[in-house]
Amino acid sequence: MRSIFLKQIAIILPFVIILWLSFNLEAMLGSPRRRGFDCKDASIRQPYLADTINTRTLYLLGLYLPLICIILNELLFSRISNQQRSAPGLKGYLVDLYLAAMPFFCGFASERFIKNLLKLTVGRLRPHSYTLCQPISLEGLTCNELPENSPFMLEYTCTGTMHLSSSIYKSFPSGHSSLSFYGLIYLALYLRGCSRHIKGDPGFMATIYRPSVILLQLLCLCVAAMVAISRVFDFKHFWSDILAGALLGSIVALAFFRYSEENAKEVKGILENNFEENAEKSIRETLKDPEAGITSFMQNNKQQQPECCITMHGVEEFSL
Repeated sequence: MRSIFLKQIAIILPFVIILWLSFNLEAMLGSPRRRGFDCKDASIRQPYLADTINTRTLYLLGLYLPLICIILNELLFSRISNQQRSAPGLKGYLVDLYLAAMPFFCGFASERFIKNLLKLTVGRLRPHSYTLCQPISLEGLTCNELPENSPFMLEYTCTGTMHLSSSIYKSFPSGHSSLSFYGLIYLALYLRGCSRHIKGDPGFMATIYRPSVILLQLLCLCVAAMVAISRVFDFKHFWSDILAGALLGSIVALAFFRYSEENAKEVKGILENNFEENAEKSIRETLKDPEAGITSFMQNNKQQQPECCITMHGVEEFSL
């Protein structure tokens, strides 16, 4: 048990560091790369509009909603599932919840780190960059005053009153698209995995749960797509930005969902083997000293107690 705990800590700790780095990348690496632009480029002269999906709503859809669904789903199956849990009662629910939620947290840290690193290194201008910046060259010339044969402005200063610091250089990839696709694709994969692998009441699974999962999966895809497309209509990103964000979020979601299945299988296998070893040891002790054996068995398996019938004359029945 101690080895499992230490291994899980060793897995989580690097992602805690990665998450911290993702929030402090700009302070560590400096401002995003400043790109020059062509004054004749109409694609960066779009108007500045308010967000259709603001940051608070984005985190609600891409982070908090999947976590809430995972918590409620694990609670549901702790009540109705016929499948053996990691442990009975509250401990089993918390173990299974950890095995489902921990990879989601690690994936969120990775998605945020990669996304912010790309934003800083690429430095692509947003569609509303010119509107906010209102640039002038180092010589004090505006785009309208530059010679027609050299309309490219490489070094410039922003003079616009609506200038939003370094955000105009963070178009690629779309953060809204990346986070929404990560969280909602992960949730869709998680629900699909539950409907395939967890056994419960046949009537409930066939008539309610599985049809609901299909609808929820479609809803997840639709919501993620709507969030991404809204960034184009709000003139916050180009189409290539949201496609790159959607691809990044989807790949990270798929990778960490697969890891969650492998990690859960490994941890439950270790717990199961440990339980079986304790059970066999207790049986041998029971055959030698029935009273001591029963006491040892109950102490070693507080988290998982099998259905058994042990008498003072030996073991009459034992089943896991």
